[in-house]
Amino acid sequence: MRQLSILPAVVALFLVFASVTNSTPVNRISPAFDLDKLLVSNRKEAAKSTLCTACKIIVSGLKFLIDQQAPEEVLIDYFSKTCKALEIEQDHVCDSLPQKFGKEVFYVVEHGMFTSDEICGALMSDCGDFVNPLEENWTIPIPGGKPPVKPWPTSVQPKSTLRVLHLSDIHIDRQYAVGSEADCGEDTYFNLYELCCRNYPPTKEAKPIKQPAGRWGYAGKCDIPFELFENAMQHISATEKNLDYIIITGDMQAHDPWDYTQEKTVSNIANITATLLHYFPNTPIYQATGNHEGVPQDAFAPHTLPVYDEQGPGWLYDTFATNWGHWLPTTTLPQIHYRGSYSFNPYPGLKLISLNSIYCSRWNFYLYLNQTDPDSTLAWVIDELLASEKAGEKVHIFSHIPGGDPYCLKGWAQNYYEIVNRFENTIAGQFFGHSHNDQFEVYYENSDPNGRPTHFNWITPSITTQEYVQPSYRIYTIDGNYPGSSWTVLDAETYATNVTDANIKGTDPVWTLEYNTRQAFGMPDLSPASWNDLIKRFQTDDALFRKWLVYYNRDYYNIDTAPCDADCKRGFLCGFKSAKSYQGDHFCSGL
Repeated sequence: MRQLSILPAVVALFLVFASVTNSTPVNRISPAFDLDKLLVSNRKEAAKSTLCTACKIIVSGLKFLIDQQAPEEVLIDYFSKTCKALEIEQDHVCDSLPQKFGKEVFYVVEHGMFTSDEICGALMSDCGDFVNPLEENWTIPIPGGKPPVKPWPTSVQPKSTLRVLHLSDIHIDRQYAVGSEADCGEDTYFNLYELCCRNYPPTKEAKPIKQPAGRWGYAGKCDIPFELFENAMQHISATEKNLDYIIITGDMQAHDPWDYTQEKTVSNIANITATLLHYFPNTPIYQATGNHEGVPQDAFAPHTLPVYDEQGPGWLYDTFATNWGHWLPTTTLPQIHYRGSYSFNPYPGLKLISLNSIYCSRWNFYLYLNQTDPDSTLAWVIDELLASEKAGEKVHIFSHIPGGDPYCLKGWAQNYYEIVNRFENTIAGQFFGHSHNDQFEVYYENSDPNGRPTHFNWITPSITTQEYVQPSYRIYTIDGNYPGSSWTVLDAETYATNVTDANIKGTDPVWTLEYNTRQAFGMPDLSPASWNDLIKRFQTDDALFRKWLVYYNRDYYNIDTAPCDADCKRGFLCGFKSAKSYQGDHFCSGL
């Protein structure tokens, strides 16, 4: 028998993982999982109130069952049947979700104190009063003695440069089925189906296919077939003969967490590693973990968990060490085995830090037992940065979840922001993914959005088409490798392909240069000040903002049929200025 605290976790399971698990809505003020943003626009308000009611119905039903001391299997059966009755997801998904997430969720709620109002209110706006656990704050010591701030280096004629490829959010769907329904769930009331373009087990009478999934993928609620990933690797290896190294910022798995198993994840990572080794046999590849590598998704328990050996991610970190070890010095392996992060010097004067930011994920339920610096990861980052500061090195940090994304818990984002500002002279670049879109965030001295910009991060677009985007990758030109290198990004080129066109024409995808960052936006350099100036220009130059908006989704966003009004635009501008999650009111005042 489970105690009453099991109740909100089952509701979280019901509402969260039946929704889009990795998207960033158009308006960055709202959380990435805010359900109102996932509803069809012409039914938005009606569906929102209904979802809130559904949440409370399930809460009441589960409470009744728990009061009757119903066994766990009865609770799971109630969840599955209610999910099906409301057509929240495919029947297979409704049956599989509680089986996959049950152990994690049950453990957390047994050892934590939560109420139904906290869960329903946290997941949906205007759905009850609650104390939001996502906004719990904590601090870690950050050493003083910050050196005098140096001007951002703007090398005009560097002695040499590096060419670095950035891939993110690949999301290969091993069950992608050409000809299957690409617009699944469109005829359901909530329209919350997560993943299409695959053949689900039949449950009811067959429905005619409205939008067949094409050979190369579909820009919608679909991940990519392996064939598209291999095509991208073929193209890049053929056209980029002088890559110095590659960074990959996580998320290899499809958006089907209900089907995740450790065995599938290990096999998928090994297959991708083999593919990379085949197409880039002489190019170093450095990776960071994504939230979709977890089994269950986002389930990265820290070592403080008493059942770490059974439920922790040690098996995954071992898998990383085996696969990432092809390109890394052996000194990194103990770091990977312990916390899924690592650091090393690929060149004299430059340190790379691969940071496991799933320790900030709001859907890593284990963190709700203790959010404070899981596995001392940020303390480790501080030690690495302090050592580099003393050695006169520059540092690149690459990771999955950016701190301004509401997917990241407030406490982690707050501390990471302060770390970046403390070591602004040492950090020469930050590289993230996760959102699937083409974005950036600016950091400010003393967190003053009207003050001096101290840093910025790159948020690179995805290879996957999931969330109505076209596949993309980015290549940086970096100042280095010579004595006195600034190691800053001098320019960036973003490439994309249109799988819709390839499917219609029956041809292979054509990958083209979408835009050059400095040329497209008229930027004299890529300093924090220049990115902040770009935000200001977006405010007054609507044509320039609309130009960026097209890049956001890689030419898929139709500005004429889906216009971005003043509130929409403010949401984007707010996202640029908010490198701390859950502090939009502060950073967006005055916009």
